[in-house]
Amino acid sequence: MEQNQQPQPPVFNQPQQPAASQYQPRVTAQPMMDPVTAVKTCFKKYADFTGRARRSEFWWFMLFALVVSSIFNYGGLLIPALSYIGLLCSLVFLIPQFAAMTRRLHDTGRSGWWVLVFAILYVVMLGALVVVLAPLASQMLEVTDGFAQAQMMADAVQAAPLAATLMFVCSLAAIVLGIILLVFTLFDSHWNENKYGPSPKYK
Repeated sequence: MEQNQQPQPPVFNQPQQPAASQYQPRVTAQPMMDPVTAVKTCFKKYADFTGRARRSEFWWFMLFALVVSSIFNYGGLLIPALSYIGLLCSLVFLIPQFAAMTRRLHDTGRSGWWVLVFAILYVVMLGALVVVLAPLASQMLEVTDGFAQAQMMADAVQAAPLAATLMFVCSLAAIVLGIILLVFTLFDSHWNENKYGPSPKYK
């Protein structure tokens, strides 16, 4: 006599698992750009605001510019002539830094016009600062006491309230936008080609 069998649940067609070869990565990350190549690339693309730049290219160049400028600027505390070289280095690095930041934003799929807005805020801030401090520039160079210089700056701000307000607003906006741009530059490259060109990292 046959034993009573329990009813079995219906068996549905299970989706077939694709072969392991189909799970191979679609793209391959290229090795990180070394510092020398990054600096050479950014100077070669001195005023090139088109295309894309990966993180290693951008940050190695930014570090190089910061170190070189800092050496001369802090060296100017001991040898005043070095401060002029530091100022010259800062001006030389300005355009390629903006260009590299633009390409870095392109690499993350974002518009480089953000960099132009930041540059405008920075220029307006410097212009307002010159307007505020220009009348007292010669006097401030003669005064070595820090407290006296601070008092002179406070008097200059009160003498030009419109320029001082513009300087404050542009400074605050530049700081906020600078933080946003900094976060954007930390993002990884888009693995695929976007409207700014092919990916420099993923092939």
